[in-house]
This record gives sequence, structure tokens and C-alpha cells, in this order.
Amino acid sequence: MPDHTVKAFDADLANLTRMVAELHERVEKELRDSVEALIRNDDDLVKLVLVLGETSMAVGRDIEANVMLLVTRRQPVANDLRFIIAIWEAAIELNRVSGIARSVAKRASAVGNDQPIPQSVVWGLRRITHAALNQLRAIVNSLFHADAMTAEALSVGDRDIDAIYDSLCRELLTYITADEPSPLLIHLLFCVKSIESVGENVTNIAAAVLYFVHGHRTRWDRENSPETAIQH
Repeated sequence: MPDHTVKAFDADLANLTRMVAELHERVEKELRDSVEALIRNDDDLVKLVLVLGETSMAVGRDIEANVMLLVTRRQPVANDLRFIIAIWEAAIELNRVSGIARSVAKRASAVGNDQPIPQSVVWGLRRITHAALNQLRAIVNSLFHADAMTAEALSVGDRDIDAIYDSLCRELLTYITADEPSPLLIHLLFCVKSIESVGENVTNIAAAVLYFVHGHRTRWDRENSPETAIQH
């Protein structure tokens, strides 16, 4: 962001950026720990994720309050206003990812330890979580650096995540149909879908980044390339 005549405005924008960066770090840890809690059947890790989730929600509320105060006090326009809106929208999406992490953690708590998770499923869970978090980190960084090229690439999804998701679903459905479905397998299926849906949050942040950089809203057709996007 360019320097402003009122240096306090620069400090306010920098503070908003710092808060979103902090929120992202918390949310990333939440999702990673929630998946590990599921894999390890670790109740202590479940509790940690739920505590982190409460903190993330508090940070999200602080970001919203700061956005409102900044808009009222500084009355930003043009690029500054778009950046503030993009920051706010990114915070909303990050809190949704936090909600996904809490959901996975609660399912981990419900599963119990009566049945081990197949090792191939464990591997797949870690792969899809790693891929989703890489996407999330890349799109948050693209916001901080006004990187439209990265945002465009991430706005249409990630074929690697889709491939891991499809493979995991097929494997879990094979287990489910081969024998009487166990609660563990059903919970795992829902968790995999939840982790895969982080891609939608990434897409929404990408739209905010592109609005900030280009000054117009873009509705992306995820089945096509960025060049076929519909602008409005």
C-alpha cells in the first residue's frame, strides 16, 4: 500500500494486515491440529482446537470492529477502500475455515478409538490437508502483495486437491459398501468433504483480491479458465 499523508492511516492499515495474518496463522494451526486429532484420536488436541477456535472468532470480531472504525474515521475511497473490504472478506472466509476445523475436531471426539483408520486414508487425509493449507497460505499472501496472477490461478480451484478428494471418497465408499458401515467411516467421509471445501473459501478470497487489484467484481466459472470469467 502507498504511503498516505496521514501516517496514522498507514498504521491502521498495517494493523489490519497484521490481524489478518495472525488470524490466518491461527486457522492454519486449527485445521492441521484437528486432522491430527482425528488421526491420532487425541482428545487433548481436540480441546486445543476448540480453544483456538474461540480465539479465532474473537480475532475476527476485532477485525470487523477495526474495519468499521477505520471506514468511519478515515472515510477511505478507491484503492484504500477496496483493500479494506478485501481484508474484511478474507477474515470472514478464514473464520469459516476455522469453523471447518472445529467441525472436524468434534467429529474426532465423536469417533472414539474402537476402530483404527486405514493407513492409506491417514496418508490421504494429511495430503489433502497439506494441499488445502498451501492454497490458503498462497491466497492470503496474494492479498498482502496485491498479486492478481496468483489470485486468478487459485480462483478456479486446484486439480491436485480434487484428485486427492476423489481418491479418498472412492476408497471410503469401498470400505462402506464392502461391509456394514461404521460410524468412523461416515465421520471420515464428512471430514474429507469439509477439508475439500476449503477450496471454496480460497476462491472467495481470490475474488476479494481481484476486486482489490482490478476494481471490479468477477464471478468465476470453476469449470473454465480464468480468461472465461464473467465480469460485472
